[in-house]
Amino acid sequence: MDPNRYSKNRTIRPDSPWQIVQALFTLGLMVCGFIGIAVHVFGSDQGPIDWVQWVMASTLNMILTAVGLLAAFAFHRYITHISNQQRRSASNLPVYAMMLVGAYFIYRLISTGH
Repeated sequence: MDPNRYSKNRTIRPDSPWQIVQALFTLGLMVCGFIGIAVHVFGSDQGPIDWVQWVMASTLNMILTAVGLLAAFAFHRYITHISNQQRRSASNLPVYAMMLVGAYFIYRLISTGH
């Protein structure tokens, strides 16, 4: 056993209170986004059959669904084929997207009440 195995951790400092507040704010917005999506998707009387009918209802819905799936596929390919440093910064995009969704659902809750 190496007696100096923890010596590399000497320079690591704990997060500042401001960083903790930022992390909690980020986590809170993301949780609100997940809850909002879950309530929106599973809270109505619609099921998977109704979703498929909505997609097939018009050409625009089909095109938007295809574009969304292609964008998700392209983002996945981009994430898996870049260097580690680029991956760290690109992997924050889903976090920011969920924060935006959380902010939207909070705004909607405050402005409409549901």
